Amino acid sequence: MTVRELIDLLECYSSDTRVVVNGYEQGYDDLYPSQITVMEIALNTGVHEWEGRHGTRDALPADRAEAITTVNALVLGRVSN
Repeated sequence: MTVRELIDLLECYSSDTRVVVNGYEQGYDDLYPSQITVMEIALNTGVHEWEGRHGTRDALPADRAEAITTVNALVLGRVSN
């Protein structure tokens, strides 16, 4: 999803609609501006079903890290208390 696609999607909802992210194991957590960051992600690095589809270059073995494609992405972080 791109920023433009996200904006278009969000414009379909009332401006006072709550935004949440999924909780660590269950439930939902609120999203706060401090949890939104831009970071470099490595595309298509997930191997196991419990991993996300993308990851970080530094989490890869050296022989895989060189051949991986990276992009800057807007990351909506999650914090559970």
